[in-house]
Parts: sequence; C-alpha cells; structure tokens
Amino acid sequence: MLFLIYWELNEDIDAMARLQAAEKLTAAGLFPPQNVEILRFDTTPDLWGVTLVEAGDVEGVSNVINSWRIACPGIFKSTKISPARPVQEAMEAAAELIKKLS
Repeated sequence: MLFLIYWELNEDIDAMARLQAAEKLTAAGLFPPQNVEILRFDTTPDLWGVTLVEAGDVEGVSNVINSWRIACPGIFKSTKISPARPVQEAMEAAAELIKKLS
C-alpha cells in the first residue's frame, strides 16, 4: 500500500544535527525501516518535503517518522501521513460511484 508523508523541518534544528541523525539511522539500518520501500524522498529549499513509501502495515510507515524523531528530537515542525493512490485510480473509483448513484 502507498503512503504519502508530508513533513516540515524545524528551523531551530541545525543542518549538522540533521546530517548526524541521518548517519546514525543509516548506520543502524533503521532508515529506511524494514518492510518499507521508499519510492520518493523529496525536499524543498524551504525545509519541507514529501516521502512516498510502499509498506504493508502502519507500523513500518510510522517508523519512517518516529526513527527521525528519536534520532533527532524536535526535527519536525509538523508531519502528516496518509494512505495514497494514483489520481487515475481515484478518478476511476469516483466514476464508478457516480454511475451507481445516478
């Protein structure tokens, strides 16, 4: 199942602390978490970004964010996680509902 994670970094956490957290997580084999495939991991110059993952359960998806929180407390200003699907699939499902309800 696809999950989309939106995150905003806390500007009060310096770049070196974020880099050290990344090194710690990768060295420990915690990023990416087991049973999670990272399809996209994108950032912007304004310190927010999105991560698109495929995972079989919520625990793996939660570990994507929680591992960063543990490795670098306060790293995020905000996060949002939601199941996701391609727009084409959503449009097809909506069209089927419309047909059934018309």
